[in-house]
Amino acid sequence: MRRHHRRLPLSILVMACAALLLPHCETRSDELPVSILAARIGGHIHPSICRTSRGTLVVVYKGANVLMCARSVDAGATWSTPEPIATSAIRPDVIREVKTFEVYPGTADVLPDGRIVVTWNYIADDKANDGYYERALLYTTSKDQGRAWSSQQLIGPVDGRHLGAVRHNVLPWSNGKWLLPLRVGPPRLFDPQTNELVVYPLVGPDEMQHEFQQIVRTTTGSLLAMGPVLLHSADNGHHWKLVDGFPAIPDKRDNAEGRFLTSLPDGRVLVTWGIGNNNKGIRYNLSTDDGQTWDAERTVTLLPETPVTARYYSARTISLDDQHVGTVFMNRDGVHFLNVPLEHFSQ
Repeated sequence: MRRHHRRLPLSILVMACAALLLPHCETRSDELPVSILAARIGGHIHPSICRTSRGTLVVVYKGANVLMCARSVDAGATWSTPEPIATSAIRPDVIREVKTFEVYPGTADVLPDGRIVVTWNYIADDKANDGYYERALLYTTSKDQGRAWSSQQLIGPVDGRHLGAVRHNVLPWSNGKWLLPLRVGPPRLFDPQTNELVVYPLVGPDEMQHEFQQIVRTTTGSLLAMGPVLLHSADNGHHWKLVDGFPAIPDKRDNAEGRFLTSLPDGRVLVTWGIGNNNKGIRYNLSTDDGQTWDAERTVTLLPETPVTARYYSARTISLDDQHVGTVFMNRDGVHFLNVPLEHFSQ
């Protein structure tokens, strides 16, 4: 595997302390990011990350209307040269050919059988001509740590309508099903063997079915659903309670896309987020009791002077081992990875 190891340009590695601007946030700047892609970028890049059972890190993001994949076997210290996932660039048969189209990235996740599953949309836009616009939801899998990928598969449509984007991660469910947190509409349970799709009702004390939710299972078996509010369930989703004091509640709809929950092996839960369109730094906050309580005063900001695109999937954090997490993020200078010791959040 060809690897590269690039540090971010010095222009975005100014690690000045932002404590005066963020009085309730401890700021640290011990680590330097590693660039997975060091190039000027724009548009819907949307990097996603997962860690396989063998410890390989896989990052997927959008290239020139194809998904690109980079891999690391040394906890993110070096990365392979990104390569296209060829199946992602193919127009599905259910979508007619139009001049304006886009491959729109979703997520990368690991299934219980060890395969990686990657989702995306193929968008066909002919609204200017006859109003035609379709956004098919597709997926591909890899059983060899992200080297080779299966042919694309379609999820949906439902009642003649395609499902659109999966903004947050696919959650493996019982009996081989996947829970899909859709950008529009309620979450749905998907059976990849039968292609059956069933609405998954997720209603909290406010009696509202929210969209845009990231749904994760903690290592203790509880569920967390992060949308306009954070909800917690201790009985596999039969009942949900509101979590008070969550530090990453969005003040705008788009900001909800730049937050990410990470379940740690010891039962703690980490939230990673940014604020607004001109965000700098990556904010972290750690819950020590399964995501049920949070202390906003313990928010830690890393890279406080580095531009970090806080909307559209950035930043995202995964557990690397008992002592470290890894965060993938993007800005105009590329896609980058930060290895972070958990001790930063425990002091």
